[in-house]
Amino acid sequence: MDAALQRRLTTAAGRDAVTPPATVTPRDRAHAVAVVNVCAEDNVRFRVRSSRDGGVTAPDGGIVLSLERLAAVELHAEALTLRAEAGAPLDVVRATCAAAGLSVVGLGADAGSAGTLVARGAVPRRSLTGVEALLPTGEVVASGGAVLKDVVGYDLPAVLLGSMGRLAVIVAVTFRLEPQHAVTPVAPPPGASAPGLLVRAFDPRGLLQ
Repeated sequence: MDAALQRRLTTAAGRDAVTPPATVTPRDRAHAVAVVNVCAEDNVRFRVRSSRDGGVTAPDGGIVLSLERLAAVELHAEALTLRAEAGAPLDVVRATCAAAGLSVVGLGADAGSAGTLVARGAVPRRSLTGVEALLPTGEVVASGGAVLKDVVGYDLPAVLLGSMGRLAVIVAVTFRLEPQHAVTPVAPPPGASAPGLLVRAFDPRGLLQ
């Protein structure tokens, strides 16, 4: 990147957030918003990763936007939800839930971070109660949250689930929780095959097995 762009990104992302050759690691959500705004204003292409070992390379003339510092986890045990920023490691999410005797609905043994999990579509839609994201224009969008309820409107989590970061930058997700030893039948993630799960979900006799 040229010197002028590097200065702008450094101002947007915070000190020590820009590293050669083209990686920008914002210090928090506000800095991430500022970085995406700079990219929108200067027509700079970027690719997103949620962890340091994300295996993402910068596009020609662009940058890698790394959200590894966005790693906060907030448990709302009474509401059976947990909010995790994009860079939050999944083992931290599991440990936080387990300490309260809870677990994320439909979450398997995947490694990685919360943002990568959702971007890959590696979790069922029912596992999510909310998502917060940045559009390529720099605008912040959000749907759902820490309260479990049914609403009428656009299903933003479903749109971004499995989108691989092509539609928006996922900065935080809110997971649905259940008691640790409960088993809630859920539809499999996109591309997965689980006929036994479907039998249990749709056959009343299967639910009792």
